[in-house]
Amino acid sequence: MPVPSYSVSQIKRFIYLKEIFLISITGFGGPGAHLNAIIKHLVKKRQFLSKEELLELHSFCQMLPGPTSTQMITGLGFQLGGPLLAFTSLLIWILPATLLMTFFVVAWNLIGARNIPMHFLSYIHPMAVAFIAGAAAKVFLMIKRKPLYVILYIMGTAGAILFRSPWIFPVLFTIGGIASHRASQGEFPAYRAKIKPNWRIFSLFIGILMASAIIGNISKSKPVLLFENSYQYGSIVFGGGNVLIPMMYKQYVTFKEYMSADDFLLGIGLQQSVPGPVFSIATFANGQAMADWGISGQLLGCLIGTVGIFLPGVLMIFFLFPIWDEMKKMPLIRKAIDGISAVSAGLVLAAAVLLFQGVETSPMNMGVFVVTFLLFMFTKLPSPAIVAAIVIFGVIFPA
Repeated sequence: MPVPSYSVSQIKRFIYLKEIFLISITGFGGPGAHLNAIIKHLVKKRQFLSKEELLELHSFCQMLPGPTSTQMITGLGFQLGGPLLAFTSLLIWILPATLLMTFFVVAWNLIGARNIPMHFLSYIHPMAVAFIAGAAAKVFLMIKRKPLYVILYIMGTAGAILFRSPWIFPVLFTIGGIASHRASQGEFPAYRAKIKPNWRIFSLFIGILMASAIIGNISKSKPVLLFENSYQYGSIVFGGGNVLIPMMYKQYVTFKEYMSADDFLLGIGLQQSVPGPVFSIATFANGQAMADWGISGQLLGCLIGTVGIFLPGVLMIFFLFPIWDEMKKMPLIRKAIDGISAVSAGLVLAAAVLLFQGVETSPMNMGVFVVTFLLFMFTKLPSPAIVAAIVIFGVIFPA
């Protein structure tokens, strides 16, 4: 279903895609850091959407399974220019990360990735956590400052930290929406949503899921089974890469024994050094799972992992975003959005807290964290410049 903003000019579309590319090569740290980059590049710098619209889009994508950052960028592309711009945005966003992970797979099996010096990326982790912490602070300033929404923000943070199950997310959003609806005193004009679902996209989503499962179980073809695994994960994983990684570890290492634990864990370390979507770990895992097929098999595995993990989330956006764009105009949903946005904002802080726990508390790491946070919060220094400075620092003073 078309939306009015499809009329955005070709020049603005080009500028939008350029900003997406900049985010894709500097966005270390997962959805929280990506949200920060979107605020900086698309809200403040280019004003493609308002803070309120960003919070709504972020909340909507948080409620869906799949890669949140990828769905946000795809959804915004859909809003600005329809399906074509959405798909182009997706490709530009995922290509740097997936190409780098493909390179690591091939290098690993040709020359041994363990021998590739990576010390210059020593401080990527604390830097990325600082970006997420900064995003959490800025998103908090974007929510309504009434006691109810502050409480919902805290509830979202505490709930995600205390309950590590991915199913806590829809529960928190439901609580936030109900609380906000009941507390809302504003009057919204009646609106009759004109919802026309694109059932072809939904049928495609379900059809691919069923066909890959049936063909994989009948043929026992390794490439088909790998695609089935990735597509299923992209369809059911709530909570982003932090939930996806342990699920893939169990399947690829413990259950199917496609690779050793050391190989998978090193892949996680390599992924942390790559900007862009955390779901690119699927590119690496599937490429490595096909290592015994030679270079052509590794490249096929990387392609299978990339398409399988990202395709479901994109199909969900294409199917659900036009519906959401209409439903959010209804008074029932309008009254719930502020509460859902507050919970969604709290999840960003939770991500910062959880990822901070994995940072070694050395003086150098803590220094990088503090300096990055201060630069991000109180200067206008571009994110690419901060990333470059931290990498150079890692070259000069390796951990």
